[in-house]
Amino acid sequence: MISYLLFCLGFLGVGAVLVFTKAVRGLSTKAKAAVWMSKGIAALALIVIYTQVYPVRNEADIFKYFDDSKVLSQVSQENSRAFLRIMVGATQERDTVYLNRMNYWFRSYDHGITNDNRLIIRINAVMNLLTQSRYELNLSLFLGLSFIGGFWIYLFLGHFTRWKSVAFISAFLVPSTLFWSSGILKEAVLMAALGGFLISTLRLTKRFQWKELILGCLSLWILSNLKIYILYSLIPAMLLVIGYSWFKSRIKTLVWTLVWVLGFYGIMALIFPSWSLISTLQGKQFDFIQMAKAVHAGSQIWIIPMDGTWFTMLKLVPLGIFNTMFYPHLFMVKNALTAMAFLENTALLLALGGCLYGILCKRGFSYWGWGFLLFSFTVFALVGMTAPVVGAMVRYKAPVLPFLVFAIIHAQPNSLLRYLEHHKFTQWLTTQL
Repeated sequence: MISYLLFCLGFLGVGAVLVFTKAVRGLSTKAKAAVWMSKGIAALALIVIYTQVYPVRNEADIFKYFDDSKVLSQVSQENSRAFLRIMVGATQERDTVYLNRMNYWFRSYDHGITNDNRLIIRINAVMNLLTQSRYELNLSLFLGLSFIGGFWIYLFLGHFTRWKSVAFISAFLVPSTLFWSSGILKEAVLMAALGGFLISTLRLTKRFQWKELILGCLSLWILSNLKIYILYSLIPAMLLVIGYSWFKSRIKTLVWTLVWVLGFYGIMALIFPSWSLISTLQGKQFDFIQMAKAVHAGSQIWIIPMDGTWFTMLKLVPLGIFNTMFYPHLFMVKNALTAMAFLENTALLLALGGCLYGILCKRGFSYWGWGFLLFSFTVFALVGMTAPVVGAMVRYKAPVLPFLVFAIIHAQPNSLLRYLEHHKFTQWLTTQL
């Protein structure tokens, strides 16, 4: 009872700042309140699922990062210098005794540049200074981060359309995105970083502002330490969008994008000479398969094992996209989560069919639409080829669904677009924003 009361207090407090003040401008109070309530309902649904359906707390992602942060907060009372070293990433061998107290600071299977568990643990540890390590209050702050990230994505998408309602639905109401970004999870922070990076980049292309540069650099740092594959997938798409907005020429835009992408990966090769994209993906795939076997994941699917060659990786790209788009299928539906994922995939596939028909019927498709599709399907390919577990794929693709939905809607046949534009619900929703 006390826990729910604390959550209500934290939820109402953070919500009051976001909804009823000028901290978030660009949406009506009604719209912000509706979004905030939907995030609260999603957060409670996550808690119910991870306490009733999957009751093992140590295995629940919505609890494990917070529980480790409580251990880290205790270190601050025992040895403040060790706590500061851990927080800034300057740990020494003598700090291992404290790090070993946490269950998820180190990974049993790990292959890559960064361990993104640590960032979420650190963020929770900072919040604990304000919340006295109360889960319910930390959850409210995570919901605030996710809300702000969705708002920035809404503003970014709104730059490319006259339909505020489509930008609103894409940014806030896609079921998987709403659900998985409403807990003490990486996705909540990822939404904030992704939205911050996109809106700051967009604004900086128009006018230089120090606050936008700071936001962009901070968001870039979080993305590179949280989900670097999102950043790698985003860069070509952003270059494509920015390049076409400048040159208004497809050939020049393609050349611009290709030069910058090759330059970026060339710089990466100089900074990290021992790093290899193929070996990293191969290691990620191997680690994930081993972890799935260790925990007896019930939704594993077949996938081609990577062997370190480009040929195999290229074969995995369409298979990865297929797996991410088509799973879970009807016969895999076992509970509300899989039912929601199945219905969402079905709706996306139907809309994608309309998208393909619309592109073929039209003489062209918007430059930003191609950019958003490139971003979405690149992430789908990477997720599908490295995480052959249906539950993981559903969750990992959630942050890019707003961009896919936004692009697909705008690529529908003109007759359907006219119908949607003049529909009473669309017109009513626009008046409420």
